[in-house]
Amino acid sequence: MEKQTRNVFGIIHIGTVNMTLKVIAYSSLDDMEIIENVSREVKYGETVFQRHHVSFQSLNEICQVLLGFRQLLCDYDVKDVRVLSTTVISEADNLISVLDQIHIRTGFDVEVIHMTKEIYYKFFGLYYNVLKGKFNFADKAVMLLDITSGGVGLTCWKSDRLLFQQNIHIGSLRILENFTEKQRDELTFPTAVREYIYGTLYPLWKGVQQYDIKYIVLSGRGANLVARLMGKTSENGLFLITPDELRQFVYSFHGVTPFKLMKRFGLSQNLANVIMPTILLYYELLRIVDIDMLVVMPTTFTEGYTMYYVAEKTHNDYMAHVQGLLLDMMRRLAKKYLSDSIHSARIEEYCNVLFQALYQFIGLDYSYNYLLHLAAIFHETGKFINIRKHNLCTYNLIRETDLFGLADDEKEILAAVLYYAFDGTLQEASPVYHSLTPRQKVITAKLTAIFRLADSLDKSHLGKISAIRAELREDEIVVHYTADADISLERWTYLKMAVDFAEVFGISTKLVKG
Repeated sequence: MEKQTRNVFGIIHIGTVNMTLKVIAYSSLDDMEIIENVSREVKYGETVFQRHHVSFQSLNEICQVLLGFRQLLCDYDVKDVRVLSTTVISEADNLISVLDQIHIRTGFDVEVIHMTKEIYYKFFGLYYNVLKGKFNFADKAVMLLDITSGGVGLTCWKSDRLLFQQNIHIGSLRILENFTEKQRDELTFPTAVREYIYGTLYPLWKGVQQYDIKYIVLSGRGANLVARLMGKTSENGLFLITPDELRQFVYSFHGVTPFKLMKRFGLSQNLANVIMPTILLYYELLRIVDIDMLVVMPTTFTEGYTMYYVAEKTHNDYMAHVQGLLLDMMRRLAKKYLSDSIHSARIEEYCNVLFQALYQFIGLDYSYNYLLHLAAIFHETGKFINIRKHNLCTYNLIRETDLFGLADDEKEILAAVLYYAFDGTLQEASPVYHSLTPRQKVITAKLTAIFRLADSLDKSHLGKISAIRAELREDEIVVHYTADADISLERWTYLKMAVDFAEVFGISTKLVKG
């Protein structure tokens, strides 16, 4: 059999403790090879995090490392490169200037990944390994505890079903910024940190306890380092830690501090400052949840992003599998707002039929079909809060809710589509439309036009139309429907929405029985 041609791309991560470069050759998710892996420990992390500002010195450090990475990429003749930054730069008050200076001085465009998306990429890679049988969880409830410098992600699943996902701004460095250098030297510091963690996460405990979680999965460099510090050895790339082993490790310090970690294990101060709150977060969770085992998996953020990138490039079925998990969880979330799930399911189907017929001809990536699914799921949730202002309530609800796997710019598009889902003109005089970027405005207009057309087909909420199919002709999309009942309301609403649809896409549409 002829071997598949491999593509090559580079990924650079501007992290809090390290900056890393990987060069990866791939042909599929199961055929990826790291051909270069370089990591540089950096000093700017905690300073930038505390001040929320990237100083001239910190920017110099970042650019010097990036220039070294650029030379390596040139040596490998890598043209496809992704440069990613997570918490440490994303919250800087001079973010725009920093990104501009990095581009001018290194030629790299940096993509800023916010916490929700960062945790999602890691889950994406880790869950693929779970499905491949990396560890047998025996259909028990499992929770991924993902700790970054700026936040904590709790993602729980059981038997290939997501149970819940929650993100909290209480990461390792975010914990430390609440204490001065002098306070960190006090004997009571470890107790104060533990109490701070408990008090901040208190609202989550009952929600976590109801799922009878038996395994906690830890991932990334921090978790792997903690396992090695405990003297654990890897089994098939995994570290297995019992709750008692972790408790005894914490007790052995008589109060874990960065200084004690530095003294016992020779860690740098920067690394010790990250690891100390991480250990206490693990410990605090074990006081709340009665589990059988901690499973440390090696999946890092860069590995998760790489797997997502390759899956998207190669159109791997795993993409659809994860989206199915997410949509199922979103439907359960929408039920909390008493939304009409049967009506929403119809609109999901209609949106999908219309998008499938249109997407290759209207300048939208296929991935935007996912936003239409979400729009169908959440489009009436605002009615639970205030039926008179439901579009505004839905808009605010979406903007203020963490939707797992959705980047902030995608969430802004979704919220805008839902704001205009039923009526309203997309124009600069509207604050919602005005707040969008030019690219977001174009995408919002197209998705809104499709959604309005789909929603009109069940305007009565009575499900009178049992099925539709759509065909795109030269300058017209014809929607064929099956129905036994009178659909006058749906037909008249469809004709009204067809006017806006034609203006947005430059093609007309008609509704035909049969």
